[in-house]
Amino acid sequence: MRTMTYERSGRTNTAAQALRLTGLEHLSVLEQGEVVSERELTAHEVRTLMPLLEEVGRQPAPVVLVPQAGGPDSLAVTLAFEDEESPRVRLATERLPATGAGPLYDLLLWELDALLTRELHTRAPRHAHVVLPHELRQEE
Repeated sequence: MRTMTYERSGRTNTAAQALRLTGLEHLSVLEQGEVVSERELTAHEVRTLMPLLEEVGRQPAPVVLVPQAGGPDSLAVTLAFEDEESPRVRLATERLPATGAGPLYDLLLWELDALLTRELHTRAPRHAHVVLPHELRQEE
């Protein structure tokens, strides 16, 4: 297996966030191009991703992919293999996970986006903050 990168960026992210899979064994999470965490893929993750990546690998690589222009309210998603000249998928989307690249790629993008989101949440969990009614009152 080769190295593949899934990247998302846009209005809801403070910086580009990416997931790099090396040989379907090693996972790296990047923010603004810097590695923020690394680990080996679990057996479950390999079983989930392997058939999708094998099928995508059988698809012909695009010669040149024209990027979709995204507006200020859209997100950009890119899926690329290290040894290919052009990304396999480059989409502008209103929400994640991105869709519109075809059934196979949409399913792969969904899996990769969920994996990246889990990894980022594990690294820096976001907790809801409860505001109690008495905290809303102004002090007199």
